[in-house]
Amino acid sequence: MNAPKRSWLEFLVVVCLVQAVSGQQRVSDTVHNLSVSGPGGIHAISEQQVCVFCHAPHATAGARPLWNRNLPVASYAIYQSSTLDAAPGQPTGSSKLCLSCHDGTIALGSVLSRADRILMAGGDYIPAGLTNLGTDLSDDHPISFLYTSGLASSDLQLVNPLALPSEITLDAQSRLQCAACHDPHSNSLGKFLVIPAEYGALCTACHQMNGWLSCSHQSSTADVSGSSTADWPFSTVEQNACRACHRPHTAGGRERLLIFDNEEDNCLNCHDGQVASTNILAEIQKFRAHDPRGYSQVHDPVEPAFGCDVHVECQDCHNPHAVRSPALPGGYIPVGVTMTGVRGVTISGAPIDEVDYEYEVCFRCHGDIPVPTSSPIARQSQTGNLRLRFSPTNPSYHPVAAAVGSSDTISLAPGLAPGSLIRCTDCHNSDAGPRAGGSGPDGPHGSIYDFLLERNYIVTDGTSESESNYAMCYKCHLRTSILNNDSFSWHRQHLRGMSGAPCSVCHDPHGINGADPSSSDHTHLINFDVSVVFSEPQSGLLVFEDRGTYTGSCTLLCHGKPHVDADY
Repeated sequence: MNAPKRSWLEFLVVVCLVQAVSGQQRVSDTVHNLSVSGPGGIHAISEQQVCVFCHAPHATAGARPLWNRNLPVASYAIYQSSTLDAAPGQPTGSSKLCLSCHDGTIALGSVLSRADRILMAGGDYIPAGLTNLGTDLSDDHPISFLYTSGLASSDLQLVNPLALPSEITLDAQSRLQCAACHDPHSNSLGKFLVIPAEYGALCTACHQMNGWLSCSHQSSTADVSGSSTADWPFSTVEQNACRACHRPHTAGGRERLLIFDNEEDNCLNCHDGQVASTNILAEIQKFRAHDPRGYSQVHDPVEPAFGCDVHVECQDCHNPHAVRSPALPGGYIPVGVTMTGVRGVTISGAPIDEVDYEYEVCFRCHGDIPVPTSSPIARQSQTGNLRLRFSPTNPSYHPVAAAVGSSDTISLAPGLAPGSLIRCTDCHNSDAGPRAGGSGPDGPHGSIYDFLLERNYIVTDGTSESESNYAMCYKCHLRTSILNNDSFSWHRQHLRGMSGAPCSVCHDPHGINGADPSSSDHTHLINFDVSVVFSEPQSGLLVFEDRGTYTGSCTLLCHGKPHVDADY
């Protein structure tokens, strides 16, 4: 006896319901089943057909595959970004099919094969929420753009389309559409994804960010349950991977699809002591800090290396795709791993895409176009350009960009031999960090001390000398040597005498630009604080003269006492 022939409707239902069952769900088990048997909160009141909400064999819109809905006619706001090399336009192809439900403009029960709209329980339109994309797609992953080998070559961090995994498919015109990431007939991986989102597998199928494979954000097992503010689908940082900071749909930060609109919130969401081991939030709330919360929508990854609007954001110093967990160095290192893959400016003033030295990061803001800093000291030779002040061609400088040639700095602490190099963060750092003997995070995020210093450094005239008041200087320079007058016969008298002159009255800790016109010598970091030291009244001179090793003279007025060629 011959089996009865199936009707077209029965056949279509079978096609929709009987999927390859290996690791997949049937459409009828997903929220894309809008029939009366559908498991979602919205479903038909009586309609029993599953596939009819999308497909019909006749009287379709002419769109493949046998589309049973009108295509949306809305004009969409599309994703834009300064870092986007692709050129997305208005949605095309299969993406328009998805948007016929997911932009919320067409009723779910409005199908071409029915004269009347299918009545729905729970709402006629897709409900408000992450799945209702609306007509503003500027906060969603770009779609309907040509994904070509040329685009991958231009971007440098995109996988060549010829090397995409088989699960990621482009349309017949080589455009990336919604179907590249989503399979509407299977929800076995959640969110109808074609590749699991866990561990960033779906994102890294197309995006290969420089440094990601060794990045601490890629491998951190930190539990994210301590934070209640993020939209995280998985329990650890490494499991969330890209989703720890980015959201592909309805993102808070539209450019670059960040979870939060304020850039720093995407960092502080972990680095607030609840998830990451480094509590940066506590640091930036201190007296002096690099606090990114004072700026909004200013930073741009492609901004000039210097000369842009004044701001500080976490991304100015850290590359979140390449940063690695730091270890306190046993000796000098050029740049810490937390600054891997960060842009900067060289000592010669040239922009550089990836820094080799820590100071190159600092020169972006404290170099040729210096940002204002707190409590500047008025100097005989004055410039805010630290790049020029650290130049090895200067009469003197702290050895940040180059070693000091002289060997007559006999006050150096053990382990700091003449010719040693230091980093900016050897002085400018957290007062609670490991280099200060604490357990807080390393780096110049915040400090209780002025000038964002790791230790106390009093610059007020009349200060009583103590190990605490000049702790920053005494970190490297032996207090006993200074007070014993080993290198300068009047050190003790200046620091402990009636005047109580702080180190800063005579010494400029960064260096002195040798190009500045001055009749005074500026060796030994001598650059007088002119709010304390004045020109000698009779001669009108304010001069330090270097006369060789451990000898020199001054002509000036200090604390009411004239110095006329006062030698030592």
